This record gives sequence, C-alpha cells and structure tokens, in this order.
Amino acid sequence: MSVGDMAISGLVASNIDIEGIITQLGQIRRRPVQRLELEQERHTERLSAFQKLTANTLNLSAHASALTDGSAFSQVTATSSNESAVVVSASDGAPVGDYQVVVDQLASSHKIASGSLATRNEALGHEGEIILNGTVVTLEASDSLTDLRDRINAAGAGVSASILTVSESDHRLMVSSLTSGVDGAVNLIDANDSGVLEALGIQHGETSVRHEITDGAASNTFSDRFMAAGEALGLALAPAGTVQINGAEVTVDLSTDSLDEIAATISEIEGVNASVENVVVDNRTMYRLDIVGDDGRPAFTDDANVLATLGVLEKGLAHEMDEARDAVFSINGVSMTRSSNAVDNAIENVQLQLTGTTDPGGATVRVMGNPGAAVDAVQETVDAYNGIVELINKHMEFDTEKEKGGLFSGSTAIVRLESDLRRCLSELVDTLGGNLTLGSQVGLRFNRNDELVFDSDVFLDALQSDPEGVRRLFGSRAEASGAGLSVESYSSATLDSGPDGWAVNITQPATRATATSADLSDGIVVSEMLTINGRSVGLNAGMSLQEATDRINSLFNTQRLDLTASAQDGRIVIEHESFGSREITIASSLDADAGGTGLGGAVAGESAVYEGRDVEGTIGGEAATGRGRLLIAGRDTEAEGLEVLVSAESAGEAGVVRVSKGIASRLTDFIGRVTDPRAGYLTRAVDGVTNDIAAIDDQIAEVEADVDRYIEQQRVAFARMESQMSQSIALLDWMENQIQHLSGWNDRGR
Repeated sequence: MSVGDMAISGLVASNIDIEGIITQLGQIRRRPVQRLELEQERHTERLSAFQKLTANTLNLSAHASALTDGSAFSQVTATSSNESAVVVSASDGAPVGDYQVVVDQLASSHKIASGSLATRNEALGHEGEIILNGTVVTLEASDSLTDLRDRINAAGAGVSASILTVSESDHRLMVSSLTSGVDGAVNLIDANDSGVLEALGIQHGETSVRHEITDGAASNTFSDRFMAAGEALGLALAPAGTVQINGAEVTVDLSTDSLDEIAATISEIEGVNASVENVVVDNRTMYRLDIVGDDGRPAFTDDANVLATLGVLEKGLAHEMDEARDAVFSINGVSMTRSSNAVDNAIENVQLQLTGTTDPGGATVRVMGNPGAAVDAVQETVDAYNGIVELINKHMEFDTEKEKGGLFSGSTAIVRLESDLRRCLSELVDTLGGNLTLGSQVGLRFNRNDELVFDSDVFLDALQSDPEGVRRLFGSRAEASGAGLSVESYSSATLDSGPDGWAVNITQPATRATATSADLSDGIVVSEMLTINGRSVGLNAGMSLQEATDRINSLFNTQRLDLTASAQDGRIVIEHESFGSREITIASSLDADAGGTGLGGAVAGESAVYEGRDVEGTIGGEAATGRGRLLIAGRDTEAEGLEVLVSAESAGEAGVVRVSKGIASRLTDFIGRVTDPRAGYLTRAVDGVTNDIAAIDDQIAEVEADVDRYIEQQRVAFARMESQMSQSIALLDWMENQIQHLSGWNDRGR
C-alpha cells in the first residue's frame, strides 16, 4: 500500500535495505578492530624479531662453549706408519710428538674345551657344584650338555659357552672368556667330591699349588673368616674330606668349618703353621688362609676336592684351546703390558688399537696439533656474535618512509643485551694472572659498527707462544690456595672472583661418625652380641682384639655396610667410611659396665647413636652449606654454585679460592642467565611482546562482542519500528476505508 509517496512492504518499506543499514552501522562500530589488528601485526613482527634474536643468542652460546672448555685449542690429529699393526686416534689435549710403538704380542681371550661327549641332549649323569670365575654353577644328574651350556651362560660369570659338534657322536663344550688378558682367564673349581669337571674332560687329575707364597701356599680370598667356608663361597653342598699336609691327615668339612677353624686344625701338624691373613681386594678387606712349613713348602694331597675348593690347589686344564695372554709392547723403549689390545691409557688422550705384531723397528705414531680447528672455532663465535649485532642494528633503525622506529626501538632489554655482550668480550681477564688478559691480544677488536673483527694471524701467534694463556683467556679456571682446600666444582652461576678471590673460613671441620670401645688390650673377656646399624655380630670370650675387629669387619663386608673397624691403642674403633652427618647406631647384649666392649647404650638392648658432622664455614664472608667435607656457597652470592672440598681437620682460615671466567665463559654464563625461562630479561622481553599480542586479542574479542551486541540491539529496534509502522499502516488503511465510505454515502445523499 502507499502513503503519500512511500510504499511500505516487508520489514518497513520495500525501498529501504534495513539489513544493509544495520551491517553498515556494525562496520562503523567495528572500526577500532582494524586499528587493533594493525597494532597486532606490528607486535607479531616484533615477536618474530625477538625470537630470532633469542635463537641467535643461544647460537652464540653454543659456539662459545667450545672455547670455554679449552677443547678447541687442543685439537690434534694422529697417524700411524703401520696401520696393519697399530691403529691410532687421538682426542683433544693429546701431547704432540712422535712415538715409536713396538708390538711383541697381542692380547688374547682364554678358551677351553671339554673332552669328546657322545651326545648333546641326553643326561650326562653327573651332579655337583662347580665355581666358575667365583660364581656357583649347579649341575643336575639329569642335565645334558645343552643344559650345562645354558646354565653357564645364565650364570653371568664373564664367559660364553657353546657346543662344538665335530660329528654325530663327538660333541664338545667350549667356554670362552669375554675378557682378554691374563686376568680374564677362565677360573674353574671342581667344588664337589665327585670330580664333575674331570668326568667331563675339562680338567685332569693332576694338582699343583695355585697361590705360591714363601715356604708355603695360600688359598683364594674369602669375604668372612668366621663363616663356614662353603657358605662364604655360596655352595649348597660343600665338600668334606681328609686331606694330607706333609703326610699328616687333616679332616676338613667346608660346610661347617670356617677359615679360622681350618687354620687352627692345620696348625696342630708339627712343622706346619696356618693363619688367616687380611688382604685388601678392590678396597675391601678380604681373608686368606696361609699354610707355611718350617722346612719349606709343605706337600699337599687333596681329598674330595677340599683343597681345590679352598683354592690352595688347582687342577690343570685338559683342553686349552687359546691361552689367556696380555698384550706386550713398548712405547719409546718403555716396555708395558695391557689386558686388551685397545690401549687408551698409555699416552694421554691417545687411543691405540694393536692389530698385529711388528718388527723391532715398530710403528711410528705421530700426534700433531691442529691450530686451524682453533681458528675456525673462534671465527664461528665471532660470526655468531656479529649475527646478533646485525639483527639488532637492523631493527633499531628509524624508517624515514613510514616515519616509525624499528621493531626493537624503545626496548631497554635490547640496549642492555648489546651492552652486556660487549662487556663480556672486552673486560679484563686477570684473576689468575698471566700475560694474556684482553681479547685484543689474540686478534679480537670492534669496528665502528660494533661488529667483532678477528685477526687469525695475531691469534695463531698467541696460541703458539702461550697456549695455556689463550685457554685461560677464553675459558674458566679455578684454583685454591691452602693445604686442606681444593675446588670440587663451580657452575655458570659462579661469578669471576677477581684476583683477591674468596677466603674460606672453617668454623667446624667435617668428621666421621665414630664409635670407640672400652680398653680391650686383653681381648674379649665376656661374650657379647653387638647390633650395628641393624646387623648383629657375636664376639666370643677369648677372642683377641684383632680377631674381634676382624669379625666385625666380616659383618661389614658381607652386609655391605659403609663402615670399617680397626684396632687402635687397645680399642676397637668403628668409623663410617664417609664424612658428614651420618650415623652409627649400636646396641649391646651387655650393660655398659659389664666388662664388654662398652659400645651401645648404658643398659643392655639400649642403642647409642654416634654421629658425624658436616663441615661448617663461610666462603667470601657469606654463610655456606656443608655436606660431608664439601662446603657449598650460598644462593644469591657471588660464589653461588662453588663447591670446595675441605680436608682440614681444624677450624680457621682454610685458604683462598679464585675463579676466573674468561671471554667465552662469560658469554655462555651470561647468555644462560638472560635466556633463563623464569628470570632472564631477554625471556621476559619476549614474554612481554607475547602478552601484548594476547592483550590485543582480548581487546579485539571485546570489540567484536560489543559489535555483535550492537547489531542485535539494532535488529530489535528496527523490528519494533516495523511493528509500529505496521500499526500505522493498518490505521491508514482504516482511515482510507472510512474516507471512501463517507465519500460514497455523500454521493447517495445527493
């Protein structure tokens, strides 16, 4: 319908695009988003630039680390004039020079075999225990040759067992040591009374003394002198028999007799003395039975393999395929042997692989320095530094066309980073003295663009004349003055101490937990049971002071306790092996005044605790933490991360520690701090840009939400207008009808 000149239809009027109007209103309302998006784009570019700067900075740290540890300055190459006999390689720090290597014999692994056996899968019919390299292997009567092979391989005794099939009726057990050299020889003991190894053709019946000593023979070593020998060896069915020593019969049952008891029995033979001796094996106190004759080495006759099981006698091998041999060679005329053909401890940082014997002239091994590698390492560090400078300069420039600053403009973190990096490179390195204290002395200088320039010729001259000075200039070093003081470690958090260093003052030296008995000069007079750190040991009346000490040590050895007992000035002294706040807890079956050791509490069953002390003191005047004999610098101090070992036994000034941080060390330490995920200021700068982007995202979201609400409000408003217009149109229609009706009525009235 029409009202005047306006036609109304649809939402309000057919010629008005109400939805278009609302959309245009929304776009006007959304204009701040466009500004925010432009700002966000700028921040995204800044974030990318900051991330690239962080990556470049970490790249600099990676290259500088090769200069920090000094490896870049001590790289070498090595050659051999006869690689068919001697193959050589060398690692950083190997001494430069020529070495004449003569190889007389190669190391070989021990290989033995059994006799010929008719079958590999049928029962052998032999049973008993054997000891293979100290490990017990049990053979059942129903076991076949295959079963025995599998039992040996499962024992983990350092050997490999296999079966050689010569023919359908000829099968042989092969046992090969996994370790070359004389010390890797296969050690077999027929620890049974039936001669299993003889029956298999691995050993023959002839015996000889295994361990010769002056005028006598010794046994293998045992972990306990008071425990039954068979139990100490781990045997379930230890043999027993009557052996002969100088023709006299001695009955020994290894399932019940200890070394002490066996020694006492043997010593009853006229002209023969037996004793149990303490020996140290791999820093552990072990025990050995020594049998000595007044007129020279006694004659031994075994029975039921008792003496063979003790290790006094040994049986020969029936089939030895390859002998256990050490490598025999000389370097520059100095003869030496090794158990392996891989020799890495003759010339420092030089690895020799002996592959054949040589003539008397030997092979010439030449180790040469590689200064070019050092030049490359320094140049790579310089390039990495210049990459940072170039990136900073690029993004600090003012864009005259766009009339705005670079992506790093206004960032205090960037200004600080550039300044701190330059300081790392230019400050003096004089803590430990020396002639080289500045980078310029090794060819490093800055140009007008703040870029680093490297003169390799100057560097090579310095490296040639003072290699240690070059290492000190770039790397990190620490030294301690004081007889009872040494530097254990330090970290990237540890600052350069300067020439004066940090004084170390000790207020409490470290001590071991120590328990000391009463005077036992007359030995043990009252039987007593001690419980030490939860393990019990019995001391019998009549024991000497040394015997009681040995029995306690046997407990410590078998139970793997970090304790040692010793006889000192008529007393038993029990000490913890480690210094510091460790404890020894002892309880006794006797009251303290009952004539026993006096160890433990005042009354029977009551425990006494004996404590050690951690070292206490200061480093550089700051409180430090003790852990055993280690004194550890406190957090947030200049020496943080420094650990010094204090062996001084009295309080007072222990000495001075100096820590030098050279050019490369300063760089790696500094970069580690500024890129720290939690507190690094470069990390915080990156996080700040990231947070700015997130904040703009939030603002855009708020504006978008506001626009959506505004559009919805407009739609409601226009809908209300539609309703009102509809009502107006309806009223107009009614009025028009009324007018038309009145017009028709008037016409009829005329």
